[in-house]
Amino acid sequence: MNTVGKILVILNFLFAVIVGAFLLVDVATRNQWREKYFELLKEANMSTKSRDVTQAATGNVVRDYKDLQIELEQSRQKLKDQEIAANALKTSLDVEIAELKNKLLDKDVTVRQAKELSQRQAFENAELNKYIKDRESTIVQLQASVKVFRQQAQNFESIARTRQIQNENLLEQLRDVTRALALKESGASPDRMVVRNPNDPNPPAFKIDGKIEKVEGNLLQLTLGTDHGLQENNTLDVYRLQPTPQYLGMVRIVDARHHTSVGRLIPSGSGASKLQPREGDLVTSKFK
Repeated sequence: MNTVGKILVILNFLFAVIVGAFLLVDVATRNQWREKYFELLKEANMSTKSRDVTQAATGNVVRDYKDLQIELEQSRQKLKDQEIAANALKTSLDVEIAELKNKLLDKDVTVRQAKELSQRQAFENAELNKYIKDRESTIVQLQASVKVFRQQAQNFESIARTRQIQNENLLEQLRDVTRALALKESGASPDRMVVRNPNDPNPPAFKIDGKIEKVEGNLLQLTLGTDHGLQENNTLDVYRLQPTPQYLGMVRIVDARHHTSVGRLIPSGSGASKLQPREGDLVTSKFK
């Protein structure tokens, strides 16, 4: 093969390479244009939808704008009405302010009088506070004196209770001496008195009065006892004041104890014996 042939072969090879390259570029370009077409078509569709949405939104905005214009006109009219009402109110308030100014001028005199009265009351309050302080000081002193007097009263009360106990003891001793003296004068035994006739009266030597506490048959429980000078076999008269004074009979003491005793009823021989004693009836050692 000569040189020309070699050159032609090389040229054919280069041509084939160039043609292949152009084919590859053409295929690639076609694919890119196809993809770009579909992308533009998709963008066009999206733009169409966006335009429709924008038109709808624009319509809504236009409607809202018209509604806002109507509301604005209504607000303007309302504002005018309010302005008219405010002017009328301002005129009325101006009149009231003028009247209040006149009243304020009249009140100045009252304020001055009130100020003078306040000053006078302040002076009186100061005097009153001074008096209150003096009185509180006096009260404190009196309270201290009351505490002292109360303590003295407690001491005197304690002394009085002691004297009362001593007096009660002396009274009890006096009763014992009186009973012993009465027994000695009657010639009876100091331990137990003996009565010859059970129906004969045998009252204590001194006057005592009491009541019937309880009735059981012909036995009567009395409010009198040995501490009152009452002993067994002493007799007491029984009587009732209400509704009319009546004599019920005589009771003989069968059991004498401290501060209480039990006696047996000895009815009277008269018609009064039909009346039975009851609780609250009176008994006495010397019936008059």
